[in-house]
Amino acid sequence: MVGSCGNKILVTMRNEAVASVIGTVPAYCLKGLLSEDCLTLFLRSSLQMKTYEWEWNAVKTHDMWNSNQNDKISPALRVSYERLPSNLKVCLAYCSIFPKNYVIEIDTVGVAEGLISPFDESEDIEHIGIEYFQELLSRSFFQDVEEYRSIFTSICKLHDLVHDLALSAAGVEFCTVNSHIQNISDEVRHVAFSDYDFSGKELPASLVSNRALRTIYFSVDGVGPMSTMFVENCIARYLDISANGRIKELPNSINKLLSLQTLRVSHCAQLEGLPNDIGNLISLRHLYITTKQACFPDKAIGCLSSLRSLYIYSCNNLVSLSEGSLRTLAIIGCPRLTFSPSSMKYHTALENLLVVDCVELTLLEWQDIEGLRILRSLVIGVLPELESKDVQCLGNLQMLVLAGLPELVTLPRWLEGASATLQYLRVERCPNFAALPKWLENLTSLEKLEISKCRELFSLTEGMSCLTNLKVLRIDS
Repeated sequence: MVGSCGNKILVTMRNEAVASVIGTVPAYCLKGLLSEDCLTLFLRSSLQMKTYEWEWNAVKTHDMWNSNQNDKISPALRVSYERLPSNLKVCLAYCSIFPKNYVIEIDTVGVAEGLISPFDESEDIEHIGIEYFQELLSRSFFQDVEEYRSIFTSICKLHDLVHDLALSAAGVEFCTVNSHIQNISDEVRHVAFSDYDFSGKELPASLVSNRALRTIYFSVDGVGPMSTMFVENCIARYLDISANGRIKELPNSINKLLSLQTLRVSHCAQLEGLPNDIGNLISLRHLYITTKQACFPDKAIGCLSSLRSLYIYSCNNLVSLSEGSLRTLAIIGCPRLTFSPSSMKYHTALENLLVVDCVELTLLEWQDIEGLRILRSLVIGVLPELESKDVQCLGNLQMLVLAGLPELVTLPRWLEGASATLQYLRVERCPNFAALPKWLENLTSLEKLEISKCRELFSLTEGMSCLTNLKVLRIDS
């Protein structure tokens, strides 16, 4: 490790026994805050905008403290919910349709449901969705955020108690259906199937006749026949039938879901392909897919004019992609996929690119990648080669993750082109990664550097002291 003589490492912990084992000097035991300091803490944080005593008393005397509405819900937690803005209340209530411990992509869901509304047309609703997520996260309603994945989608979980709160607040528009529920109210707009046996069954008639459904989410395998599931006038905006091992094809009637904004058919290993006229889904913004196709239909991805993010999982036969107006492209586990040099120049709107486990790709070898001038996030994993030639297109790159690259010995030279913008860098599971380059000191905007499971790296570069914006340095074996 690089450090000047006299540098210290400060370790904080609650357990004095642990401190006595790892410490080289006697532990310093901090005392509790004085009452006056505690009051100052509240006044400058949660009460900083509440300047009148009656506003403080309104919380203290709230009826919710004496409510017996639901013994499982803590009064303090319920008061926290009641004080949320209405837009955040609806987003949190929506999360009730997912099972406990489910990994939630809150920004995509909120956009799909119309829960996120811009003040004017110039605002980006995906960015507003991230703001909603960050606001709920700051209030501790979400947990277990996966940091670098969350740049592509805001990924989190609900604590069990918060999930119970969301259920109690959901109302009649949200419904989770299991094997004991056969009828669904006409007022339901968002429905999820959990622990439901579809063996030899059609979907419940009350679901098929409900033309006002906005969300259909299946968390079970084996949905069964799909033909009765869609109706011509359905206004569904979000459809999730992922991880279904029985579905071989999607009905052509899916092309009539003109309000559909999110379609998830990932990890459906038997799915033969997308419907030929899927390009008719003019409102589709997010597509997650696994198919057996070698290429998508002519009137497929390229015709989805509203499509902003495309996630392709385990498409073993896929060899090519068509161009589009994508902002996010994630390709995972497509061993036959190759890019032609001319194909990348059409993705000029691309902001986020993730490529993992695509053994036929030699990433960043194309001249036309220089067209990706607004690329902000790049994740590269499990590729046989990574070109180190100069690439001049990465002047806006903010995040880079390099993982599972056996040929990577040091950082690629093209990264220096992002010296003024790169904020987050992670290198993991690169067994031959042995040195950080001297030009690392030029990454003056870098705030977080993580290196994990790179067994050949024994020291850092002398220029580490020049990284004046670095806030987090994490290295593990």
